[in-house]
Amino acid sequence: MSVDPGRARALPRAGLWLLVGLLIALGVLLRLRYLDESTLFIDEGESCINALSILEHGQPVDHYLGLPLFENTLTEPWPGHPEYEFRDTSYSSKGLAIYHGWLPLYAIAASFWLHGIEPDRVDGPPAVKHDRESLRQRIRAARLPSVLFGALFLLAIFLAGRSMGGEGAGLAALTLAVFEPKCVWIAQQARYYSAALALSTLCLWLLWRLAQRGRIRDHALAALALVLLFHTSSLAFAILVATGSVLLPRLLRHARWKAGFLCAAAILLAGILPWMAWSGFFQHSQRVPMAREHLSFANYFQYLDGMRGLFAAGVAGLTVFAFAWSLRRHLPGRLREAVEAVAAPTGLLVVWLVTAYLGFQLLVPAASCSMGRLSHNLLAGSILLGALALAALGRLVLPARPGALAVLGALALLIGSGHFLRWQRRNPRETEAVLELVEALRVHDFRPDTRIYSLPYQHFCLSFYTGLPVQSIAPVRRDFLDGQRGEILILETANRVPPPQAESIQRAAREQGVELGLHEARAWADALMQAMIRAEVEPLVARFEPGAPALPDWTSSAAETLLRDSSDSPHGRFDYSLDNPAMFESPALLAIDEFWPRFFYCFVEPGKRTGAGLNYAWRLEHAEARLLVSKWLWLRIPARDEVRHD
Repeated sequence: MSVDPGRARALPRAGLWLLVGLLIALGVLLRLRYLDESTLFIDEGESCINALSILEHGQPVDHYLGLPLFENTLTEPWPGHPEYEFRDTSYSSKGLAIYHGWLPLYAIAASFWLHGIEPDRVDGPPAVKHDRESLRQRIRAARLPSVLFGALFLLAIFLAGRSMGGEGAGLAALTLAVFEPKCVWIAQQARYYSAALALSTLCLWLLWRLAQRGRIRDHALAALALVLLFHTSSLAFAILVATGSVLLPRLLRHARWKAGFLCAAAILLAGILPWMAWSGFFQHSQRVPMAREHLSFANYFQYLDGMRGLFAAGVAGLTVFAFAWSLRRHLPGRLREAVEAVAAPTGLLVVWLVTAYLGFQLLVPAASCSMGRLSHNLLAGSILLGALALAALGRLVLPARPGALAVLGALALLIGSGHFLRWQRRNPRETEAVLELVEALRVHDFRPDTRIYSLPYQHFCLSFYTGLPVQSIAPVRRDFLDGQRGEILILETANRVPPPQAESIQRAAREQGVELGLHEARAWADALMQAMIRAEVEPLVARFEPGAPALPDWTSSAAETLLRDSSDSPHGRFDYSLDNPAMFESPALLAIDEFWPRFFYCFVEPGKRTGAGLNYAWRLEHAEARLLVSKWLWLRIPARDEVRHD
């Protein structure tokens, strides 16, 4: 229901939808830009493997290429299994994916099918099955469904904004969403994020419209959208249901609310309960450690601590609005009209934001309690609140053309914040590292009995790119690796040491009597990082490649100093408790190679599974180590018969 004042000049219907269509088309183009520029990040690989298992089995199952799938933190022992010490609780006891909703996975599977991408098969000795040219197509196919969901989000946020605050609010919300870098970023990832954002916003609009109209078909449409949201993100579903409950008093005013409730309940029950019973969802819910079990009271406000200025501005704005609302009878006519027009939707959006903020942390599993993911749940509500404020300002300042002023205000906000046409770049070094590793796998002469393991960052991505059965090293039993007679390939897809800083290089060189300028020190960083990794790994293995380069005498001692000091240096380390306080106690300053055992072994004594306690540490004495240009390590443990022959 439009709330534009009668004197406001609305665009002609055809002109409005032409403008909306052009903005959405522009948004899609921005989301298609650089879509395949980088390789998949870790979680995208997980979604791709799930989608390929759908093409193979008709549903997302817990195995692919003959290997069980391992996605998250290890918590559940697997007694009796000869190779794996743990199960993965991302899957139900019936072997079906439960941790993530199925709708985005089926969308990716459909995109693969349309692009002619098929599941790989184990059909002989290991060999890379996909050439380099096909990698870009596979990446693009994986991400395209998120772009389509991104377009749906743009339409949904316009409809929600227009319904809540009039044409100006709708256009302002759409303008903000088209260009906001976070919105673009989410729509370029082969994950459930884009679908959850789109369907959450669509559900909010439908619930608001239901409260305004109360027709049976409105109940039916809202229920259908909620079913789709549940099968995308059960967490987002719970948040929207809780938010929508505040609209009950409005719903009960409508004459046919009982019939509508029965219709909606029937659709929700039929669309959700049978799947929950069939898939093993109910039993699975007790197996996953929840964030709330590990969060302190202060942790619940950690996200706000990182954005104090923006939060303070929002609270101040809402306080002023609440004060104006309480005094509305004493306000001038135009100001009173503007405040009253957006009061109810503002209240709903505040409830949505608070529910999403607290609900995320109360209901999310510990492994997924990322502050970045929390921001996804707050994005649409924040944009709509800003759009309502701009629309209200437009009614005050330019009542004849409030929509034009709201759109100009949205553009001014984007430009002023530096978010206009800004693109959030991915890590180009990781892309180069992955492609280098894929090429190394392509030319390797695998034995038929070779087992390939990776650190649990990249095993899904490497399987997707190559068609090879690459397993995570994390859940594998140490005694299985010790007893394995065939070739073992372990891919360390994380740098063993942080890159040395120029100032540290200068100090280490000075101890050896060598003075370096800042530019010279930076030029030595790559060679010294190689020397640091060599100093750490070479004593552990039988052979290290490439051979030691001809370097000045001072570099050997400097590398040892840098390696010794790196364990105490904050450089190259991130405090992971800032992003996931449920998994890491503050402070948790870790380098990337220290992160993975702390995360994946978090609940199973990580201290006993690092260093000499690492499950493959004992097999390294016969290993051939190759340092790649990316500084990732290729560790080949020869078959037992090769070792005897040598």
